Amino acid sequence: MSYLQWTENLSVGVARMDDHHKKLVDLINQVFEAMSGDATATVDTVLSDLLDYTRYHFGEEEKLLAACGYPDLEEHQGVHRAMVKEVLDMRQRYLENPASVPASETLDFLSKWLMRHIIGKDLRYRPFAEAHAATNQG
Repeated sequence: MSYLQWTENLSVGVARMDDHHKKLVDLINQVFEAMSGDATATVDTVLSDLLDYTRYHFGEEEKLLAACGYPDLEEHQGVHRAMVKEVLDMRQRYLENPASVPASETLDFLSKWLMRHIIGKDLRYRPFAEAHAATNQG
């Protein structure tokens, strides 16, 4: 059973970025699935994986946005930096005291952030990405 389901209304129109977002949904679902038992090790793994993967994903997304001529690139980069800082802070709290970062908090934070980010920010670049792809197809 999954906590979050990927749906096409979350698609940004770029298969590679959609695949990245699906990976992030999978990380969130890992936390949810672990909540039926001792989720401490899963929270540790997910926070670590999330740091690595968001840095990779954000870098790739920012390259795409630059190539598309996305006018709000700097603002989008700022949102990405803020997310990395939030995850770094959560990870540091976890390392200092694992009990201070319960799985439920991790799940809530990640799911709300991802949905807010995709729907509120990433979907804004879809027309630019689609126009860029159409221009570069032939």
